[in-house]
Formats: sequence, structure tokens, C-alpha cells
Amino acid sequence: MSIFESLRNLVQDPPPAFAFEIGPAGIAHWQATSGGSRFEPIPDLTVDADLLGAHLRQIAPTAGGNRRRPASVILPDRAARVTLMDFDSFPRKAEEQVSLIRFRLKRTVPFDVDTAILRYQARPRGGNKVDLTVAAVAVETIAPYEAAFRNAGFHPGYITVAALTAANLAAPDTITLRLNGPTLTLSHFEGTELSLYRCLELQEGTLDEVLNVLEPTLAYLEDERKLKPARIDLCGLGAMAADLEHHLMANWQLPVQPLRSRIGAVESNNAGLLGYLEAAGVN
Repeated sequence: MSIFESLRNLVQDPPPAFAFEIGPAGIAHWQATSGGSRFEPIPDLTVDADLLGAHLRQIAPTAGGNRRRPASVILPDRAARVTLMDFDSFPRKAEEQVSLIRFRLKRTVPFDVDTAILRYQARPRGGNKVDLTVAAVAVETIAPYEAAFRNAGFHPGYITVAALTAANLAAPDTITLRLNGPTLTLSHFEGTELSLYRCLELQEGTLDEVLNVLEPTLAYLEDERKLKPARIDLCGLGAMAADLEHHLMANWQLPVQPLRSRIGAVESNNAGLLGYLEAAGVN
């Protein structure tokens, strides 16, 4: 299984015939033979292997035979813990690297780090210094997703999370702000490198809650990092978007625009899928 193998421009081979993004409101999906992406709303979608598998069979019925169909699977942002780390000294051996990363994660990750599935990308900073983007997912989190796809006749050979594939839609030196259900995800790119990442659950999904996350981030970038984003790309903010745009222009002189893809309209339910397809070169 290949999980989080690369965090930007992540697709090296042609995509399989099926790709799915699982979200709190339903399933966005793409099939090579039909072209285009679609969204199937499923109220109160639960991560139960049997129920999710039944939904998948309705969306993409099997054509008979026992051979499983290869599929890419994009999970909700909250399914994984994405962490940015920096090391002044980083081991060269892979097993020592993993041990050091797991040790650092134990302080912040609310699941068993020793059994978690772990993938990371290193960016050298000179000498033996490196910056890392680390993605960790608990085995018990990913297991029902895998079982659901197997129950529906798929082989989930590539699994990632929406925030990491949606990153392929981001422009350099921007902030991407995505609201999907109650989950707010904020990503800042310094150049084209992910330099700040936050993912949290909102209580009521109000503009004040969004600003309570965004404005301290902007202040931190300005005061501590001496950085100002070129703009903010929004996804899934709905009716709040206009008020947020007005507030950011008036108080931060920051332009705002919807997150965009050359493939189709980006919505909260399909941003990860469209980012995946863009990286794969799908037209």
C-alpha cells in the first residue's frame, strides 16, 4: 500500500480507472471511461465498512469476475495528522529517521504512534538540516475504509488525504482555506512548499470561528516570519465568503478568490479529487 508517498505533484504514473474522495456529505468520484467528476450526496455518511461498501457498489457496480479494480482513495482531512517538523541533525538511515519522527509525534498525536502508518517528505536546508512534512494515520482509522473498498470490488492501491491532494491546486505564496462539513483546513505555501498547516473542527461554522483561526495565522506570518501571502484561496465557505473577503481586504489588504482547477468547479466535496486529477495530468 502506498500512502502519502509525495505531498505535491504526487502522481507519477497514470491514475487508475477509478478515483474517490470520501467526505462527510457524500462521495466525489471519477471514472476514466466516463470522464468528468461527480458527487453523490449521502447524508450522515458513516465510516462503516459494510454501509460504505454498499454505497460504492451503487456508484460503480462491478462488471462481474473476481478481479478487484484498482482505485485511488482520498480520505477526509481529519483522517490523518499532518505535521511540519524541522531537524538540525537528521539521520541518514531510514529506520533511524522513522524512529526519530515517531518519538517527536508522541508528544502531539492522539493515537498509538508506534503502530501508525507514517509517510514523510524531507526538504534539505543545508548541511544535515532538513524540514519535514509528516503524515500519520492510525491503523484503526484506515482499516474500515480499506475494507469498504475491498467489499465493493476495489483494490485501494493509493490512499491519501484531501488536504494533500488539494495542495496541487494552490498557487505559490498563498493560503488555502477549505471548510468541509465542520472541518476547517488551512494551508500556507512559502513559494511552492507547504510551510504551515492547521486542521480543526469548528463548533458552529461561523465567520467569527473562521477568523479566530485565520487572523492569528496571518499575524504570526507577518510578525514572526516576515511573510505576507499573495492572496487567500477559499473553498467551501459558502455565504461567508463575501463577508470574509470584505473583512480581509479592509483589515489586511489581502485579495481573496475561490480555489480553482482547470478540470472543473472546485467545491468543498471535490477539492482533493480535482487536485489529484490535476497532478495526474487528467484533462
